Amino acid sequence: MENFKYIKVNKVVLETVTIHCVQSPEDGELTNAQLIETAEKLILVDTLQLKPHSEELRTYIESIGKPLDRIIITHLHPDHWMGAPAFAGTPVYALPEVIGAINAMADYFIGYHRSLHPDNADQVIFAEKNLPAEVLAEGILTIDGVDLNLIKVLDTECQVNLILEIPAEKVLLAQDLIYNEVYAFFGDKTSGGQYSFDNWISILTRLKSRDFLHVFPGHGEPTDASVLDKQIAYLQYVKQLVYQGLQGQELIGKIISKYPDYKLPLTLHMSNYMLFLYPNP
Repeated sequence: MENFKYIKVNKVVLETVTIHCVQSPEDGELTNAQLIETAEKLILVDTLQLKPHSEELRTYIESIGKPLDRIIITHLHPDHWMGAPAFAGTPVYALPEVIGAINAMADYFIGYHRSLHPDNADQVIFAEKNLPAEVLAEGILTIDGVDLNLIKVLDTECQVNLILEIPAEKVLLAQDLIYNEVYAFFGDKTSGGQYSFDNWISILTRLKSRDFLHVFPGHGEPTDASVLDKQIAYLQYVKQLVYQGLQGQELIGKIISKYPDYKLPLTLHMSNYMLFLYPNP
């Protein structure tokens, strides 16, 4: 398959695996699902959000002709798991903290996103749920002879994120730890109620020592390790503005002025709302 109505596929062929980075369009928040193709199996990391996008992702996966072994969900944010009903019958895995968080928030997220589409909710957002129920542990997971290193990351873009490393290929499936030329969401505080910038920057700095050859972000195009410095610089700039007390359109406008070629300003509005307007108890 080469022509799609919705999704965009970037395929990176390596010695032991092929990574298919499947990106939703802007109305799906430019979210990436990463499909790991081994010799005999497929592993899907995240599922996109909107029903048409995830159904087209399923059709693409079926066209490859290998069984889908499992789905791995990396974190709570709904653009990464709400499309899972398109894959009913496939086991869905996540870290235990992510399973708990999604189960607690799933009805709210689904109801909210359906409310955004009052005229065609059934066509755009799944009403049914296919939530992660299988528990992942940190460390090496071997599937079809390929080692995946599962790494739990705390208090960055979300309070609990899973990133995956394929050590043999120097590949990092960073998901929402990295946004590549897309405005990164920074609206979640740490589990201690603090801004997440410092911890996020620290983790990205440590990852630089791994010398990755290929980095697959949660939003934006596949890239290389140079994106780590770009993400760090973005977070340092946004941190400076937030600590200066900027909010609302002043904050959003400054970020857009600094990064005029980045995509998805929606995430800036979402970040501002969650940091400064969301009614926290």
